[in-house]
Amino acid sequence: MEARLVYATGVLPRTTVVVATLIACWAVPPAGAGAQTGWGEPLRPPTPAEPSPPPAEPAPTEPIPDGSPPARRTEPNPDWADAPPTQYEQRAPDNPDWVEEVEAPPVGDQRAAASESYDVRYANRGLTMPRGMMRGSFDTVVGRNLGNFDIVTGRALGDTVSTMNFGAAITLARDFEIGFSRYRMGSYPDLSLRPSLGFGGEGLVSFFMSPDAAFGDIPLYARFQGLDRRAVKLAVDAVFRIPSRTEFGFLGGIPLRFVIQERFAFDTGAQFVLDQNPNAPALYSVNWPLKFVANATDQFFVQLMSGMVFFDLSQTIRTATSGLIQGPFYFIPLGVGAGYTVATRTTMMDIFASFRFPAFYGFTSRASDLTADIWQLTVGLNIYSPILFKRSAL
Repeated sequence: MEARLVYATGVLPRTTVVVATLIACWAVPPAGAGAQTGWGEPLRPPTPAEPSPPPAEPAPTEPIPDGSPPARRTEPNPDWADAPPTQYEQRAPDNPDWVEEVEAPPVGDQRAAASESYDVRYANRGLTMPRGMMRGSFDTVVGRNLGNFDIVTGRALGDTVSTMNFGAAITLARDFEIGFSRYRMGSYPDLSLRPSLGFGGEGLVSFFMSPDAAFGDIPLYARFQGLDRRAVKLAVDAVFRIPSRTEFGFLGGIPLRFVIQERFAFDTGAQFVLDQNPNAPALYSVNWPLKFVANATDQFFVQLMSGMVFFDLSQTIRTATSGLIQGPFYFIPLGVGAGYTVATRTTMMDIFASFRFPAFYGFTSRASDLTADIWQLTVGLNIYSPILFKRSAL
């Protein structure tokens, strides 16, 4: 082939010879093709690709002894840390990035339940109602009144009496209660003012049905509770009797309540009473009421009532200095009562009844005597409502 190429050089151009040489080299395979490369090394088969490593398995969690499934992890991801929640946000226990939503409060104002602000248990209540609470009271009394006394025997010449009395009170500020009512916690019924002797005839609206029909007097009172502890409560009373049937009167008192285990209470204190008398000097009296209250259940309560009444101290002084027989001068009342409390959503009501001998045992300047023929039966109710307590939607 070289001879032909050389021979051809004299006839064919140089470029044609070069192209022909390259084609000849491509068409004739060299010896050992497939076993060696152009560099004299044997060809190697392609290397297979290495398999990817299997994914790492999570670390096994220790089983809980009771057999329940393990708790889910709740740690926040440090790569996705967020700002701490505000006071209005709560995080779901299984998702640290989830803000738990609650039901929206109702729109508008709501009254608080009466039992949430004033204890259902009668024995565990304070001497004043909570701020904003209002009380409406009603009672009717039937019995035999004191009437007039025989100055020799000291016995009563009484009449049958029946009265109906309506009252209202409200606490405008903390521990400060005012009202037009003869009812006051821990001080009812008592021998507060002489003409009534606990028989009624006093209230915002009050009237006698017997022995004669007539309107009663209007008591205006203000009470401030200066001490309110779990076991001891103390207040100060000021009661003004606005005359409609009788004369002007005033009562100043210091009611005191001792509470035991939130179910038992002793009500006591001291009361100073001034009664105007158009036909004689004014009457000055001192009362020392005593009442025991026990809640058999949260709603049902019983009462035992007694005390001591120093009636007409000016007359007592005159008798001691002149030696005249006038009286009686001292009374020990005696009575029992029971009641039941009904609590609803926004109101609470006490239904009660009591039977008393308001002058059960009387002392005169000469002797003492039981006065069981003076008695009274009282039935009434008190309705409580937090009329000024409002809950806003926010």
